[in-house]
Formats: sequence, C-alpha cells, structure tokens
Amino acid sequence: MPWSNQNGGGGGPWGRPNGNGGGPWGGGGGNTPPNLEDLLRRGQDRLRRMIPGGGGPGGSSGTGSPFGGGRGALIIGALAVAVWLATGFYKVEPYQVGIETIFGRYVGSTGEGLRYNFPYPIGGVVKPNVGQVNSIQVGYRTGPGQTRNRDVPDESLMLTGDENIVDLDFEVQWRVNPLKASDFVFNIQNPEGTIKAIAESAMREVIGRRNIQAILTNEQASIAQEVKEMVQKALDEYGAGVRIEVVQLVSVNPPPEVRPAFVDVNAAQQDADTAQNEAKTYASREVPQARGKASQIVQAAEAYKTKATADATGQAARFNEVYASYKVAPAISRERIFLETMEKVLGSVNKVIIDQNGAPGSSAPAAGVLPVLPLSEFGARGQAQTGAAR
Repeated sequence: MPWSNQNGGGGGPWGRPNGNGGGPWGGGGGNTPPNLEDLLRRGQDRLRRMIPGGGGPGGSSGTGSPFGGGRGALIIGALAVAVWLATGFYKVEPYQVGIETIFGRYVGSTGEGLRYNFPYPIGGVVKPNVGQVNSIQVGYRTGPGQTRNRDVPDESLMLTGDENIVDLDFEVQWRVNPLKASDFVFNIQNPEGTIKAIAESAMREVIGRRNIQAILTNEQASIAQEVKEMVQKALDEYGAGVRIEVVQLVSVNPPPEVRPAFVDVNAAQQDADTAQNEAKTYASREVPQARGKASQIVQAAEAYKTKATADATGQAARFNEVYASYKVAPAISRERIFLETMEKVLGSVNKVIIDQNGAPGSSAPAAGVLPVLPLSEFGARGQAQTGAAR
C-alpha cells in the first residue's frame, strides 16, 4: 500500500527519499511533524478494519487502493447516499403544516407526524406555525409587561367625516390559515408589514365616513367589525393565506390639545341622554294610565248609550202596546192610565183622605176628613229613635 506503515516500506505517504526519514518538508526525521503522521496512520488503520478486503497487518502491500479496490469505493458512496436520503425525514408538530417543495416548486402539504421528502438540494420543507395568534399594534407600541410606552402619532391620528381629528390606537390579531398555508409561504413576503398597512388603510377609510361624536361614543364595535371584514377581504384578494381573528380598538380619543373641550361635550351629551331617558320613563308610565282612563270613559259612554237606547226602545214599544190597547177599549185604557199616573204621583207625598159621604155633625175633628198614618215614615222614625237611645 502507498501509505503502508511497514518498516521497510517508507516513512509515510511521501516515502523516504534517499533512504532517509523525512516528510513532505524534506530533511531528517527530526523535522517531521509527528502528530500529523500519527493521525494519518490511525485513520488508515481504521479504514482497513472497517472495509472488507482493505488489507490488514498481513495483507497486501502493493500499490492497490487503501479501500480494497472499487468495491470499497462503491460501499462508501452507497453509505453517503443513504445518509443523504435519511436527511429527508422531518417531523410536523400539531401546530404546524408541512409545505413540501421539489426544486423550489410546491408539491403538497402534510399534517402532523413523521414525514419524508427529498432532501436538500432536491427537496425542501417549510413548516409555518398555524396555531400561534400574532398581534400587530397600530398607533402605539408596548414594552415589557404589556405596558404602553410609546405613541406613534403618524399612525394614530386620523381624519373623520366631519373634518375633525381623532387619536385612535387599535390592535389586529391574526394567524396563518391552516387551509391556505401554502399561500402564506409563497404569496406574501412580509406578513407583518402587509397586514399592518392594509389594516391602517382600512381604519382610515372607515373613520373617514363617520362623525367624531359617533366614533367617540356608540359606534366603536361596528367600526372594529367593518375594519376586520375589509382587511380580510383584501388579504383574500392577495392570496395571503392569513385569517384575521379580531380587530380591537384600544383607545379612541380626541387630540390632546382639544381633549378638555370634548370631555365637556361628552358630559353634556350624557346629561341630555339622562334627561331623555327620564322623560321616556315618565311617558312610559303616564301614557298607559291616560290611555286606560280614556278607554274607561269610552266604555262608560258606550254603556250609557246602550242603556239609553234600550230604555228608549222599551218605552217606545210599551207606548205602542198601550196605544194598541187604547184603540181596542179607550175608556178602560184612560182609567188605567189615570190610576197608574196617580200611583206614581201620590206614592211619594203625604196624603189626606176626605170622605165626601161622612155624616155631618159627628164628633170627628173635621167632618169627612180622615188622616192617613204614614207607616213607612213611622217605621223610619222608630228606627232612628232606637239608634239614638243606644
């Protein structure tokens, strides 16, 4: 072997020129670096022991390959190829999606578990995190401990529809869409910057269509929802593979220079709302009562109308009956009508009966005059006296 370590075969891979020891630097044995020579010899011996036919201490010392010929080279090459192919195994975590490429071209997506693809430089794998919720801050920045430490006026100051300025900070939370992870990998280069630019543009458009009073009071939820829909639509058109989870308004205030005036306006608006609510409460209590009373009066009038109509109808029917009887027997009818009338008239007055046939000269107080004892009044007076005595 050319690198043989036998005593008569030379002193190393460079041989022993002129029969003297030495190395590639020439000269005597004292100038040869012993550490390098020992390292090469040890590597040579290991290769001989590992490769079949590679020779040993009693093997051939001719001019053949140290690897035992062409077969050893093939084995080395096969091992190298096997190791290279083994590097194609990869693991996908539950919160990841595997994006496989061959020569840079997308060939498919894989789920969690142990997977395989051709190793570099033929194949490649990108594993975006689809479980992590990312946050983008617009108008402000937070420091350690989630405390706001810096405002960004260039992002937060926006013009409203009534030509006022509002200082608005908001946050966009997003994540990679698991169903469109390949779009996220190949179609968008700077996700954070793209989403932030789209969100800020959408917020300015939405704020520009509303008055500042509505923005500061009761339309913040609708603003956040509208901005979320606009950002999601724009990202879908770009094929970004991003899903917007929520758009949250962190703070909505007028500029610091005019903030006290807006505070006074808001206080006045709240007082007006309070007065309106109290008026509505009073109206909701009084109006039903008034309607109840009006309905009661109407029903009473309807009842009186029905009663009066029924009485008039009855009297008319009775008169018709009396008239029919009168036509049959006029004298008897007149007598009956006279008696009924006198009964009604004399029934409620004090009466004195005069007997025109009384005997003259009798001892009566007045001839022919007969006093009538009012039994009803007598009974009423007796009851009153009894009650007073008690």
